[in-house]
Amino acid sequence: MKALVLHGIRDLRVEEVAKPKPSAGEVLIRVKACGICGTDLHFYKGEWRVKLPLIPGHEFSGIVEELGPGVEELEEGTPVVAEPNITCGRCYYCRMKDRNFYCPNIRAVGVDVDGAFAEYVKVPAGNVYTIPRGMPFEEAALIEPLACCLRGLDNVGIELGDTVAVVGVGPIGLLMIQLSKIWGAVKVYAIDLIRERLNLAKQLGADVVIDASKEDPVKAVLSDTNDMGVDVAIEAAGSSRAMDTAVKLARRGGRVLIFGVAPQEEEWRLRPFELYEKELTIVASYRSPYTFQRAVRVASSGRVSLGPIISHVMPLERGPEAFEKLSRKTHGMIKVVLKP
Repeated sequence: MKALVLHGIRDLRVEEVAKPKPSAGEVLIRVKACGICGTDLHFYKGEWRVKLPLIPGHEFSGIVEELGPGVEELEEGTPVVAEPNITCGRCYYCRMKDRNFYCPNIRAVGVDVDGAFAEYVKVPAGNVYTIPRGMPFEEAALIEPLACCLRGLDNVGIELGDTVAVVGVGPIGLLMIQLSKIWGAVKVYAIDLIRERLNLAKQLGADVVIDASKEDPVKAVLSDTNDMGVDVAIEAAGSSRAMDTAVKLARRGGRVLIFGVAPQEEEWRLRPFELYEKELTIVASYRSPYTFQRAVRVASSGRVSLGPIISHVMPLERGPEAFEKLSRKTHGMIKVVLKP
């Protein structure tokens, strides 16, 4: 089959590789669409260490092609998405009350095992979720990041009537804006350095957009909130600078969600007195335990707009070009979906 194979830093090649064969309890999926995630870009730029060579890609949708021995709950030809994270089921964390992804033996499709920037990918049957027939596969590929966002908002706890600031309005930030309004936020501030992303944020529900390249976002939000700040600040950029901004935006007693994935070696320095003085609650979010089915329902409901977030749909053969342009923050590229 045809696949995108990462061999080293900025070394991504279109190659012919062996088509996977599903083992017992596994499903082979014919990939119809796979989104490029910020995590994939970290691999590409060498900011996150993975075992190479690797076929990346974990935000995907497709059709069930073949069932491994013992799989009875699915049928060939069914449109599906898949949770990419595979836990061991045996360790201390897997045997706790609630399913979680603290498992030290966790493997993720497109991270630890070959992923979906290919014509086919195999996953455990228990990780597969059916989607409505007729849902665009390009939009269905965004269900995985949507599931992650649900986990983050569960953790930070937006309440009806809250004010929210989203720092960084790439694909994740644009999802967070929409979900925050569904959760009950009455005013959402969108902060970014790129005007076209802010324009889209406004289209998707942000009440106030702030161009951080032209004005201080902290001063702007404080001015609009009687110097209080917001109830919830969401960092969705994956940088220590954005984390600093989120902490400064939160009101006394406010909550901060650290969501963006920063490079593995990046460090964030905090002033403990600022946390103490404001009595902030800071939470993080790790992957998507128990949120994938909910994400399928939300995406199917039409209550979030996924299509406008996708700026480019490109054939798999142009994957190396797409990765390079995204890594250089090329004008006009927000969410890129590749199709085999």
